[in-house]
Amino acid sequence: MIRTLALSVLMLLFYSCEKTPAVTVESDNSQKEQEERTGKQDTPETASKTLIVYYSFSGDCRSIVASLTANIDAEVMEIQPAEEGLDYAANNYAIGSSLIAAIRERPNDAASYPAIKPVNRNVAGYDTVIIVTPLWWSNMAAPMQSYLFQEGSKMAGKTIGLIVSSYSSGISSVVADAKRLVPEGKFVEVSLWINNSNRSGKDGLIKNWLSSFSNQSSDNQSTMPEHIKISVGGKTIPIAIEDNNATMELVKVLRKAPVSYEAKDYGGFEKVGNLGFSLPASDTQITTGPGDVILYSGNQIVLFYGTNSWSYTRIGKMEYGTLDELKAFLKAGQGMITVTLSL
Repeated sequence: MIRTLALSVLMLLFYSCEKTPAVTVESDNSQKEQEERTGKQDTPETASKTLIVYYSFSGDCRSIVASLTANIDAEVMEIQPAEEGLDYAANNYAIGSSLIAAIRERPNDAASYPAIKPVNRNVAGYDTVIIVTPLWWSNMAAPMQSYLFQEGSKMAGKTIGLIVSSYSSGISSVVADAKRLVPEGKFVEVSLWINNSNRSGKDGLIKNWLSSFSNQSSDNQSTMPEHIKISVGGKTIPIAIEDNNATMELVKVLRKAPVSYEAKDYGGFEKVGNLGFSLPASDTQITTGPGDVILYSGNQIVLFYGTNSWSYTRIGKMEYGTLDELKAFLKAGQGMITVTLSL
């Protein structure tokens, strides 16, 4: 049993219930089963430092919760849609796909998120939060997105691990959803992907991941992250970073505090601004593309929404949706913006 991890691990678990490439169906006797298994529905919020938050439609995510509670001590809370009895699989998964489409179109609008039942735990009272959710149409299931849209700000500074499960779809968009909805969370670098090919061995996968995650959590000040975060105008997206001297030095700075600077449009293809300090450059001739994050002249960060060819040091690449969404995020052509980089 790996119960000693309960106070140090924050896992964000995303488990898809799809039996087809879209959303799959779960029967949901969840509340009663949850109460019978944990006996903790009415326990005080301060009784444990670890909280498992999950949404389950077909029952697969509930099975993941059972594996987790067999290995760590935690309280459990289920996220439930406000409207009961919806068949998300009906009409070729029409309900689920329309919910995801609404969120994609207006991710900052509370009205885009489906209503959920009131929750009975205050997430701010926990050191560790474990979130279990399906993948729907390549994104995080809509009810869990609703919960994180409401509560994600309360997870600032908490360590967040991520387990994503799908039938076969990749998990990158779910990871992006998590980091968008919990912009100040401390995400663990290694995410566990449970899919149709390895689902039968999920118990062992979870145990092994918890063990490796524990090592990461204790060593996270000395290892390089895979991502940093960039925030503009209250919206945050991840940057997949390179492993070079410039990024290593930048991460050292960001471990102490976020860095903010002003950036302006240049050439109709980029936003550029002075960091206020220098990073070690290793310039090479680069032809950039939209989303590229580049170090120029040792102390300037260039955020590209177009292309250019010059001698630069590559910092990384913003993980964004469409080109129009990237331009909107960077306020392309609209003048000065304030950019914040953080871990």
